[in-house]
Amino acid sequence: MSKRFFYRSRTRKHGQSFVELALVLLILALMLAGVVEFGYLLNSYLKVQDGAREGARFMNSSVAFDNTTGVSYEDFYTKTAIETMRVMSPVVLNDKGYRGDDIIISVFSVAGSSIVRWPDGYVNGWSLCDHNSEPIFQVDLDLDTDNWSSCTPRLSHFTTDQILALSGVAPASGILLVEVYYNYPQILKLPVFEQVIPDPILVYTYSVMPLSSAEPTATPSH
Repeated sequence: MSKRFFYRSRTRKHGQSFVELALVLLILALMLAGVVEFGYLLNSYLKVQDGAREGARFMNSSVAFDNTTGVSYEDFYTKTAIETMRVMSPVVLNDKGYRGDDIIISVFSVAGSSIVRWPDGYVNGWSLCDHNSEPIFQVDLDLDTDNWSSCTPRLSHFTTDQILALSGVAPASGILLVEVYYNYPQILKLPVFEQVIPDPILVYTYSVMPLSSAEPTATPSH
């Protein structure tokens, strides 16, 4: 009688330990998967951040437009976008599946309380979404235009008033703003994550650099 009791007790403990181990392993597996997914996301964010920063730094000594005529140089914006995407590699922007990736580039001429946003006619700045079909992107980046067939330009996070407040009481100055929208697609595609975290995850970053060529002249022409 006593032997049977101890045998049942030991069996019950072994079964309980197995269930507890299974639950702990499941939780640990989910935590490990979360760490892996977050690691990929963080790496992508840092690459996108570096792209925006280096794209702006690469072009901050270039000429954005003709001060005499006020006409923007289109290659200024395309070169900024190309440098941004080169630094971001292997992170690749595209709009496939309505992801909404985009690069917004704006140039500001600030003089006291007056501010002008370039390129002229673009309220929210130059958008890669509007210009991805240009040959320069196919030559330099082999950009697949099919991935951008449903592209809708993103809006800049910065208004001219915000940039004006950012410049403070500084004298006449030029500012280059590069904004990047990247939708990070989850790597592991675990249903448990997709239920609580959007897939893709929107990553947004920006960089602001001085741009001497955009400083307004004594008699600015718009």
